[in-house]
Amino acid sequence: MANTLEGRGRADLTMIATLKALLDTGNVSRAADALGVTQPSVSQSLKRMRQYFGDELFVRSGNAMNPTPRAIELGPLVDRVMRDVNLISQPGSEFDPMAANREFIICMTDIGEYMIVPNLASVFASEAPGCSIRTRRIPQARLREALELGEADLAVGTLAGANRSLRQQRLGEYVVTCMVSTQGRWAKSALTGDDYAAARHVVVQRLSDSVDPITERLRAKGIHRSVALFVDNHFVAARAVAETDLICTVPNVVMGEQLVSTFPVKLVPLPFEFGHFVSRLLWHDRYHTDPSHVWLRNTVERSARKMVAWQRSP
Repeated sequence: MANTLEGRGRADLTMIATLKALLDTGNVSRAADALGVTQPSVSQSLKRMRQYFGDELFVRSGNAMNPTPRAIELGPLVDRVMRDVNLISQPGSEFDPMAANREFIICMTDIGEYMIVPNLASVFASEAPGCSIRTRRIPQARLREALELGEADLAVGTLAGANRSLRQQRLGEYVVTCMVSTQGRWAKSALTGDDYAAARHVVVQRLSDSVDPITERLRAKGIHRSVALFVDNHFVAARAVAETDLICTVPNVVMGEQLVSTFPVKLVPLPFEFGHFVSRLLWHDRYHTDPSHVWLRNTVERSARKMVAWQRSP
């Protein structure tokens, strides 16, 4: 297909809305339903988009329309445009969650998803039934840009090293503890500082932090872990710990009775004074006074504080 970039003019909102609907649904019929138009209208818009971008954008596979790399690349830009259009379309003076129909995007770790999102989903079901939640992992290096551009509404977590120009709100503190196997060498006796230094460890890497806050705190105390395994979430870490003599240093909030009841692991105290970490909400000043954003912040804060309230040391 010939590329028609030169002299092609500007993409219109019909094309952008159709592209988003096809990316969201992967189906012409469902995209038409989402847009409230006919299937031929979607097909005609897709034809225009193919000519405009010089790319097939979607390739049929059975009943599905699979996006090309170019369509996937356009996805975040299209999401941003449609979010801004929705903001323009909403009344500026108030936000009615019961009548709203929009998506909120929140950056959080696996801990945040597990502990906050279930309660948040329940609140949305009763207070904002037409709205949806999408969670994302965004590298710390791009967090400020993503919040400014509307690629995400909020970020929740420790967020160590976050850009200081971002607005923030303190949610609470949490303690740090050790997770060990109930069958391993560390299960039957108190863990000492020498034990901790000699052991092999599992580290959960988090995109939301520019540095690992646990590692940095340990280094400040002159403690260097010998790491055997880096993983992306605490559930994988728990399973690895259950089957080895590895130690995982984790926020106590991730545990509660959840992972301990799911895996043969237990919590034991750190063998030295470590202090607390602070959990925060972060957002960009651009959306500070937006009524829908204010509602979202208050709602996430309520759900997060329910999580913080039942934290306790092992």
